[in-house]
Amino acid sequence: MDAGTLGSAQDLKIAVISGGTATNELVGLFRSLSPNITYILPILDNGGSTSELIRVIGGPAIGDIRSRLTRLIPSKQEELRKLLSFRLSSDASEAKTQWNEIVDGTHPLWAKINSSTKEILRAFFIHVHVELLKRSKHQFSMHSNKLFRYELANVGNLFLTGVRLFIGSLDSAIELFSRLVGIDPDVEVLPCINTNFTYHISALLENGLIITGQSQISHPSQTDPTIDNYPPPIDKTRPSTPTEDFLRTNYFGATLNGLHLEIPINEVAIANTQRSDDHLEKKKSIDSYVSDDSDEESGNVPQYTHPELKKSQLHFNKTENIEPLLSPIKRIFYISPYGEEICPTAHNRVTSSLSNSDVIIYSIGSLMTSIVPVIILKGIGRAIANDICQFPGYNKRRILLLNGCADRETYGMTAKDYIEVIVKSATYSLSGTKGGPSNNTAEPEWNKVVSHLCYMKDPKIEVDTNFLQNVKNIQCIEVNRVSPQSDYYDLDDLNNKIKQMITP
Repeated sequence: MDAGTLGSAQDLKIAVISGGTATNELVGLFRSLSPNITYILPILDNGGSTSELIRVIGGPAIGDIRSRLTRLIPSKQEELRKLLSFRLSSDASEAKTQWNEIVDGTHPLWAKINSSTKEILRAFFIHVHVELLKRSKHQFSMHSNKLFRYELANVGNLFLTGVRLFIGSLDSAIELFSRLVGIDPDVEVLPCINTNFTYHISALLENGLIITGQSQISHPSQTDPTIDNYPPPIDKTRPSTPTEDFLRTNYFGATLNGLHLEIPINEVAIANTQRSDDHLEKKKSIDSYVSDDSDEESGNVPQYTHPELKKSQLHFNKTENIEPLLSPIKRIFYISPYGEEICPTAHNRVTSSLSNSDVIIYSIGSLMTSIVPVIILKGIGRAIANDICQFPGYNKRRILLLNGCADRETYGMTAKDYIEVIVKSATYSLSGTKGGPSNNTAEPEWNKVVSHLCYMKDPKIEVDTNFLQNVKNIQCIEVNRVSPQSDYYDLDDLNNKIKQMITP
């Protein structure tokens, strides 16, 4: 390529597919690579305080988006960062007091924020506050479990929700947030789906069982929300056999009456399947729970919601001391509120960004619940495999940053498995059919989906460099760790290695 055509890596357009928390640590690194960065994030996280907003107001999960936006706030706006990153107390009474002080403008966090910006922000805090009051059912109602729980609520989440409800657009809410806090206009934060409705995923395990909900897949909450002890006991999340007990195994799905089913089942399938009287009685208790607060549709909250999605995911703690899933994940798919598989279409700005980017980075974090849910959307597979760049003659780089260690979702997987999952997800996107990729859909060449692999020195996840480089034509680049005991990349070395990869 002629060096005069493209001056340096600083001229490249980079698209980053990621979740929220893990990649936040790499924002500065990506910024040093190029000013033209687009962050593409899922809208599926139904855990923590986001789960309360979804339960009462509905709409997309915006926790990961808010997390990225607040990380991008420039240092000169530190006071706004503190406000929009603030998490209310874990004590319900104190949290409500803090929220009231933020709404009426008396909380200490307002002290150093100029009055004009303060009143703009307060307008949307007031709006979401009124919506929460309207949609919450109070003590005079039989359905008091609809009451919004303010403990641990994130102020930035509430602000974004208020803007979205007022304007009617998630994209516009993100744009207003970015402008108010002064995020560089060359940096974009895009939801993978532009919607005012809630989307959820399920995981089909290799043994045919199904887990429903992003939080339930990656970090399920305790049954008792007063106990913040993660992970849940193994007997609560890993039944010894699929048929041991209906109420224990319906978390995953289950076989019925000791019969082995060749197809995965969920609560909807169970509802349509004849079973013993004992199971019918237990089903009645589930039905009463489902219909408890579904007597009316409020805003974007559907009239019916899958039982597993109604369980509180407010209280959980992420930790490295995890138990793997009962069985490896076979595939991830989107579901309707009834638990049926659906195939949504990606946000058109996302597909356009991926198509026109010179570099695509699959960042660190949750492979199955952050990266894959973006790739399987209609339009994404074609955009990733598209070789057209803004600079003719430049070969598009598609870089996977391999995690430092396995997690609950990827236990036992190798680097080859990671890449194969990404390729199969892209094939599913190209197919656009339920039940996995169509037999008529040709799987793209692996290096058209992942061309470079970055992995840590002395990897805890097995990396078969010979197979990947010689068979699949994927370049494998070793990067130093922060320390021999750490599972984190040495950011200086990672920065240098990526620059070498993407420089024309």
